[in-house]
Amino acid sequence: MIYELLTSKGVLSVAHKEDLMKKRGFDEATIAEHRFFSGGKYLLEFEKDFLANFSEDVLLASGVFIKPERSDKIVFAKQLLDDRIIIPYLNKDNKATFVRPHKLGLEIPIQVYHEKILQRSEPFAILTESEFKAVAGAVYGYRTIGVPGIGSFADTHFQKFMGFIQKAGIKQICILYDNEVKDNPAYPNYKEDPFKRYDTEYFSYVMAKALLGEGIDCRIGRFPDSWRVNGKVDLDGALAQKRTTDDIRNIIAEAKNPRAYIQDLPQEVQNILNRKLAKKYYRSNVSIDWGKYVAMRRQGKQEWPEVISNFTLKVIARHETSEGIVREVVLVDEFGKHSKSFPLPSEPMIKRDAFANFVMNKGNYVWKGTNDDLSTIWQGLFLEDDGKCILEPDHVGWVGDEKIFMFGNLAIDQNGEVIQPDKHNIFWRAKYGLKPVPISISSGRAAISEGIPMISSTQIDLVDIRKRLTETMGQHETNILMGWSTAVLYMEEIFDAFNCFPFLFVTGRRGSGKSTIAEWIMACFGIEAGGKMASDTTAVAIQRYLGYYSSLPTFVDEYRNTKQITMKNGFLRNVYNRQSAGKGIKAAFGVREGKVRGTLLVSGEETPDDNALLTRCVVINVNDKKRTVNHFNWFQTHRTGLSYLTYHVLKQKKASLAQFMENLHGGKDFFAKKGLDDRMAINYAVIGAGYHALFGDLPRDFQDYLAEESQKVKQEYDKEHAMQVFWEDLLAMQTNGKLHTEMWDASDPDRIFLYFPGLYSIWASEYRSVHGTEPFKAGAIRKYMEEEPGFVEFDCVKKIGKHPRRCVVFYKKNAPAELLELVDQNVTP
Repeated sequence: MIYELLTSKGVLSVAHKEDLMKKRGFDEATIAEHRFFSGGKYLLEFEKDFLANFSEDVLLASGVFIKPERSDKIVFAKQLLDDRIIIPYLNKDNKATFVRPHKLGLEIPIQVYHEKILQRSEPFAILTESEFKAVAGAVYGYRTIGVPGIGSFADTHFQKFMGFIQKAGIKQICILYDNEVKDNPAYPNYKEDPFKRYDTEYFSYVMAKALLGEGIDCRIGRFPDSWRVNGKVDLDGALAQKRTTDDIRNIIAEAKNPRAYIQDLPQEVQNILNRKLAKKYYRSNVSIDWGKYVAMRRQGKQEWPEVISNFTLKVIARHETSEGIVREVVLVDEFGKHSKSFPLPSEPMIKRDAFANFVMNKGNYVWKGTNDDLSTIWQGLFLEDDGKCILEPDHVGWVGDEKIFMFGNLAIDQNGEVIQPDKHNIFWRAKYGLKPVPISISSGRAAISEGIPMISSTQIDLVDIRKRLTETMGQHETNILMGWSTAVLYMEEIFDAFNCFPFLFVTGRRGSGKSTIAEWIMACFGIEAGGKMASDTTAVAIQRYLGYYSSLPTFVDEYRNTKQITMKNGFLRNVYNRQSAGKGIKAAFGVREGKVRGTLLVSGEETPDDNALLTRCVVINVNDKKRTVNHFNWFQTHRTGLSYLTYHVLKQKKASLAQFMENLHGGKDFFAKKGLDDRMAINYAVIGAGYHALFGDLPRDFQDYLAEESQKVKQEYDKEHAMQVFWEDLLAMQTNGKLHTEMWDASDPDRIFLYFPGLYSIWASEYRSVHGTEPFKAGAIRKYMEEEPGFVEFDCVKKIGKHPRRCVVFYKKNAPAELLELVDQNVTP
């Protein structure tokens, strides 16, 4: 016989023999018994023997020889001449009845491996994939059947398989296919498509169910996950690991019936398998014929097909958005031409007229089916759902659930690894994809999208950037700007430590270039959108930008202390701690709170009068007198490249994080010792830590500047304390003639008596008129007065003018200067 002659001539190479022993766990006796040999060109020397003993028709029918195109001569099949192991299929007499090159096949139908098991007669056998695993099962002492591919005999060739096991007298089978990880890209056989990751489990079930239907007692065994090496374990792999016969016996003893096997798998796997199995056994009255949907119609005993479309549907992916699930579909016409992919809303999916209009709008597509036909088609498509899910987060930048910074053109994970998107701008994770989407901006009836941030990976000299900015706005201002911009990318860690993050406030006279510089800062994060006008942009809109740009800044431009803007101060203050306003929902109970994920970059000619908001800001002043060189054209030309700063920081963030946090905590303690409160100490520590993370050091002169500047700012903030505002407002009102002397009495040589309720009432009314917001409460002012120098007591009854009043009393010798000036006392400058 041809196969026996070929096997008798074959020789096993040393390399292949070593592979069988080390990788498969076979010993020399097993290798010899199963007659493995190596393919190779050496077989050509036996070509004459085959041609002399067999006719061309017989040689071609065996698959050992082929006839190339445009040739009259038959030759050895190329698969046999490759350097690979050739596996003989042996009968009970140990004669070769078939051969198969490893991982390939000849041009003839596949066979079951192999009739050698007929040498034994017990009714139990293991069913495994491939010949080597069947040999391993025999080494363990079991009758073992090997099939070349787990799906090869589960469906089309099943009856051929049944004929084999009936001939072998087998009544009980344990299916023991591979246990392999296919949902992790770290392993060799990773499958991007979730629907293709669990073929082993699927075909195990299908084969077991089919065998049970034929009266064979069939169960499914599973190798322990702990046996995996490089993500995989199989029967010959277990033999190579020197697993014992008892180990295999335990697996067989724990094997489960098909239903229990499925139920024992993780829920995610069950979901996919249940869909695949439901599709396999699904029966529908709508079918596809020549690229068209055809519905089977019935009336009485009559039955006829009706063409209901000139196209078919293909679901590309399922997008999970903040608004719900959207299917991305393609229409394929009857000639096989594909449309572009597009999102399909839910309404056209279930209403025939809406669906007909929808597909007509996409091209020459005609739909004539019913609502029931649509439902049937979607049911079938959902069963075919490959599990490919694309998440569309409602934000860009830091995506906390995924531990990555996501931009439009690339993503960077927490280890600094860069992830590239596919051609559809989808970043694929192990089990699903992420797609960045722009934030939608409505303008009248139209809606446009603000561009997704894109960052540059092309290296740019950051020291040169610092030099050019220094020549534009000054050294220390530049250092603060670059320190803050770097620290923004550490925002999550800073919030974990202190639950806050400072705003950057860029101020300067009109025409100084403050807004332009703020736009350059935004370009460092790949954000090309302009600033949001403080007066025209609502607090709700700003909050949505802050939710969209996660661990990134939102630019608010043209801040002024006008009523239209200051009414948003309360909201802006809360952003410092990522607090946002709640909004009622339609239900009788509950609120919805918008997310705040980013921080604020603010510019304006004047800083906030609101002291609480000002203390949340680090302020830099842009003064064109400090400009020594005009780099405007250079920055505009290289604007898109500035985002290399973000790329650089995120790439090295993991390595620098420990040092950053040490500098952050150390800086906070340093500024606290300078007399700053915790908030200001944290603000300036963030700047220093950010600068050090970017450039690797914190220059002494910059450190001294921050210490000095923090003291100046503290004094400025102290001046804007509630009492300072109260005293100075009273002086201004006195100058404008809005106060009269019957509000106090300073005739006593040692003491001053203030009619506080009257003063507060007039001041509060004026404050509301000027600022458009509520003033400090009377109780708060009274409390702060107790802390003022010279305070004696409250509620001292004193006649002021014609009436006795309850007054606040101060000693003249150490009363606040503003109070002495108010009551017309001599004030020492």
